[in-house]
Amino acid sequence: MSVCGRRICEIEWKREMLGHGFPMRYAHGIPPDYGSPLIIREMMRPWMHPPMKNKIVISDVTDTALWVAALRAREGKRANGVFQDPLASILAGVRGEKIARSFPNSAAVEWAVVIRTSALDLLIAEALQSGIDTVINLGAGLDTRPYRMKVPKDIRWIEIDFPKLVELKDSALAGHIPSCTVERIGLNLLDRSARNAFLANIGSRSRKVMLIAEGVIPYFSNQDAANLAEDLRAIASFQHWVLDFDNAGARKMPNSWAKRLQAAPFVFQVQDWFKFFEECGWKGSKVVTSAAESERLNRPYPFSFPFGLLMHALPREMSRRILTVSGAVLLDKQSNIEPDKLCNAK
Repeated sequence: MSVCGRRICEIEWKREMLGHGFPMRYAHGIPPDYGSPLIIREMMRPWMHPPMKNKIVISDVTDTALWVAALRAREGKRANGVFQDPLASILAGVRGEKIARSFPNSAAVEWAVVIRTSALDLLIAEALQSGIDTVINLGAGLDTRPYRMKVPKDIRWIEIDFPKLVELKDSALAGHIPSCTVERIGLNLLDRSARNAFLANIGSRSRKVMLIAEGVIPYFSNQDAANLAEDLRAIASFQHWVLDFDNAGARKMPNSWAKRLQAAPFVFQVQDWFKFFEECGWKGSKVVTSAAESERLNRPYPFSFPFGLLMHALPREMSRRILTVSGAVLLDKQSNIEPDKLCNAK
């Protein structure tokens, strides 16, 4: 490559760094079926991972909630924003924005978060019209849907996450009025006995429950995810579960992500995401892929460097197929599975 070409790449990278600050998730890049990320990485190595200044270290998984809130806040400030989330900037704070800025090659993952949020909004709004009386948001983080969406006022909305996130949220949102009753519970979802005791109590006092888990499953091991799915299925009133999915298959996290997320790694690894949950008693009834939501919103994949340029260089059907491996799904509980055959994917 010429000196001139190298300089253009360096300038393009600097623009990305000055722009947004949140990397593209590997699943939204090039799955193994469509090319070798290792080859691409070697080609782009001089420009993909230059030294970074003022890198903010993720101290634990709760920092990722600040990170995502900062990205939602940015979307709300766009003139043509897909959604408005004025409380997101209050919740993200300075640290959330610094974390977002510390990640390279940001535009594609910022796009992915917006598309994921919108797709989940769509499924949640639709499910709320089906007789739901209780919503339980597992690992709610700094989500503000009861404040920014039109939720029926008679809905009981329960959020569960680590105590320090609940404390932050209670303090930051004091004085802001949600559209329905909101309760927050400080609880580690990996504490299985405490989790099950609390959920069983809620389930016994609810008629029809919708569960939400946005950006949660990647931080669970396969065993923990199977336990959660099986435990949720055992509660009679728990009927629907809305999640984001990544069905690009098991793979190693890119080094640039692994270094930044050492304290909060992605550990959920399965070859077939839908098969895993179906074998645990939850089957997809409606799927919104990133490709479909992008087209519905007329929000194409960004021309970010390097993955965005590559995606736009691919044939349209191939790039669209890549984007169908991620999105959001409404799972319905299956009642016709024998208990001894549940969660064979564990």
